[in-house]
Formats: sequence, structure tokens, C-alpha cells
Amino acid sequence: RERERERERMSGERKEQQQQQHSAERKQFNELQTKYFETTQKLKQLQSQFQQKHVDKQRALLTAKELSSSSSSSNASGEEGGPQANLYKPLGRGFVLRSRQQIEKELSETVKKAEKMMDDCQNQKAFLEGKTQEIERNLRELLQGNEGLQRELHEAGLLGGGML
Repeated sequence: RERERERERMSGERKEQQQQQHSAERKQFNELQTKYFETTQKLKQLQSQFQQKHVDKQRALLTAKELSSSSSSSNASGEEGGPQANLYKPLGRGFVLRSRQQIEKELSETVKKAEKMMDDCQNQKAFLEGKTQEIERNLRELLQGNEGLQRELHEAGLLGGGML
């Protein structure tokens, strides 16, 4: 009888240890899943910022090109439009009178800032993609060979047939 009780006690302790282990693994899975979600959200936000800066750069380049072509065409026809000419720059719903040189300088600065931001976005994107791959690798390692956790997550609807 005492041997039986001892076996039951040992069996109960093993089950408790396994439950604690599954609980710790589940907690680790949840943390990795949260990190993965946050990282992919940051990547999407970064791609949006990159696209906006690209549009800003293209707009500034096109405006500068139009300014230079209008300057050369007006000079050829003998009209005033040289580097000292004043132009209207849109500002919100209104317009501000500025010199051609000042507007060209602002457009050049806009292009430089956009290019710098685009480079920064590319660097951050590379970092976040590496982080995403690392998290995916950690999730695979956690699930690999851990059928109990796989089954638990599948039953909870957190793990599809081919998620990882």
C-alpha cells in the first residue's frame, strides 16, 4: 500500500511539473506571438512612412523641374522670370510670396530630408525584418518536438495546420 501511495504521489508531482512546464511554454509562446505582432505592425508603419517620403521627394523634384523649365522658357521669350523673380508658394489653403531662389532652396532641402528619411527607413526595415525572422525561428524551436503545446494551441485556435 505504501508503495502504491508513493507511486501516486510521484505521479501527481510529475503531472504538476508537466503542467508548470506547459504553462511556462505557453507563456513564452504568448510573449513571442506578441513580439511578432508588434514587430510586423512596426514594419507596416515603416513602409507607410517610406512611401510618404518617396511621394514627398517625387513632388519636390517635379516642382523643381517645372520651375527650372518655366525659368528657361520665360528667359528665351524675353519675359521676366529670372532668379530674382518672386513666386507664390502654396501654404495650407493660401499662398506666400517667395523668391525663386528661396523656393528652389526649400525644394532641395525637402529632397535631401526625404532621402535621409528613406535611408533611415531602409535601415530600420532591415533590422525589423531580422528581428521578425529571429522571432519566427524561436517560435519554431519552441513548438518543434513539443506536441503537448502544439495540441493545446491548435485546440485553442492559435495554431493552424501550417502556421510556422
